[in-house]
Amino acid sequence: MDKYKETAEKRLTDKVHPDRLSKEALVNSEFASREREQFFNTAYGEVLVDLFIEWLKTDPHENKSREFLYSTAMALGSVKEKLITIETFGKNVVHLQTNEDKDEQT
Repeated sequence: MDKYKETAEKRLTDKVHPDRLSKEALVNSEFASREREQFFNTAYGEVLVDLFIEWLKTDPHENKSREFLYSTAMALGSVKEKLITIETFGKNVVHLQTNEDKDEQT
């Protein structure tokens, strides 16, 4: 019955205890973080392996080709980092705007 009590409290009252909200936010953020990390690691790993295979196909004297592939791999890491930052911030914009609105009202 306790598991239903939480849902009823949430739907029947406008006020939810701040501890409950913070606990839910933590659970949701842990799930989102884990899924995001798995997604980016999988995608990043596949592209990185493709670049490494292309690097292995080059001859040792092909410095420019090898340096280009290496630079591309390093740039891929920067792109991954930027995408994670934008995706994380993008999800929080709604909450940030809500907090700013509340600050302006007080």
